[in-house]
Amino acid sequence: MGRRGFLVLAGLLALSGMAATAFYLFTQPRTLRLAVGPLGSEDARMAAAFVQGLNRDKASVRLRLILTEGSDDSAKKVDDGQAELAMLRPDIAVPSRADTVLITRRSYPFFITNKDSGIGRIADLRGRRVGVSRNPAGNIALLKRVLAQYEVGADELGIVGLNQDEIVQAARDRRIDAFFAIHAVGSHTNNDGLKRLRSAWGEDPVLIPIREAAALAAHYRAIETGEIVRGALGGDPPRPAESLPTISITSRLVAAQSLDDNLVGELTKDILDLRLTLASELPAIQALETPATDKDAPLPVHSGAAAYIDGEQESFFDRYGDWFYIGAMVLSGVGTGGAALLGRESANRRRRAMQGLDELLTLLGVIRSCEDEAELLGLGREADIILSRVLTDYAKGDLDVAALAAYRLAIDQVGRAVAERQRVLAED
Repeated sequence: MGRRGFLVLAGLLALSGMAATAFYLFTQPRTLRLAVGPLGSEDARMAAAFVQGLNRDKASVRLRLILTEGSDDSAKKVDDGQAELAMLRPDIAVPSRADTVLITRRSYPFFITNKDSGIGRIADLRGRRVGVSRNPAGNIALLKRVLAQYEVGADELGIVGLNQDEIVQAARDRRIDAFFAIHAVGSHTNNDGLKRLRSAWGEDPVLIPIREAAALAAHYRAIETGEIVRGALGGDPPRPAESLPTISITSRLVAAQSLDDNLVGELTKDILDLRLTLASELPAIQALETPATDKDAPLPVHSGAAAYIDGEQESFFDRYGDWFYIGAMVLSGVGTGGAALLGRESANRRRRAMQGLDELLTLLGVIRSCEDEAELLGLGREADIILSRVLTDYAKGDLDVAALAAYRLAIDQVGRAVAERQRVLAED
């Protein structure tokens, strides 16, 4: 193989190295920024569990948390491009450039009071004091929406914002007549919330449903219909005794619409897989659910998540199979073309190297007719120069053994011809 052959081989090896490097970089885990808050909230705790679980499972997609003040701030982070993902309540804020990936939690708001209050329906709340958790602030806005459905103005009653630790004492001190509970009952029982409600309102509280949930859902796309199942508050006999219709509020993981579909699909799969690995550490993760992918769903689902949920996610070969075939054809063409060029170049070099044989044969005729001894010596030196060039070409690989044998025969003939001609000249 000549020097050019080695250069071509080195180029192919360099291309292979570049391809291997590109493949290595392509298969490295992708880290996405997840906006969530505030610190200490249920969403923040679940997001932290996602980070740990994905790192521990060496998933293809990893998360980096960006703490925010709440759903409003998280939505703004996504719209401003400061985060690719967010966990938030859509009834509080919805990013304009993001769609749903997963439903992380579902809650069923309702009103709770005691028997002595005389409150049996939402209209009876006029002139009363209704407690509500002030964190997040969207809880108060949700309460006002529910009251507006029953034409109960916010100015017709007293709304008392409370921290979680203040609920029980406020009920005992009669500072509130009823409480608008949001996080106490979800798709899975929240034991702390249930204990707090039973401590505040006794073992036989009055639960007031939100029966016009469908009407509220029609007005607000972030509100859905639902029901508090029989026995959700525990006890024997069960509380409530019958399932109560109410609204449903979700917390969601949303992803920027600009994110690659396959990347979002991988993230969806990896997080759903965490339901098994994190169930003992974080029971709330069992509440993860996939959103409805219907086209008429009130909140759109990211196309990558929908493809995974519907079983339509493309595999690696589905995505890049055509490129493999095209690449194979291109490489085949390049290889064939390269081989042809190398073959032609090799043939040209051999042809040039074999020109010395023609020169020796021509020289042989001149030697046999030479009449001057000095000229004869010059012809011998010229043959030596040709021999030196032939050996150089052989060292470079331009000549094979058969060609070298032909040259050897020609050189021998030239040497004999010079010797015979010298003897003839000497005799004359």
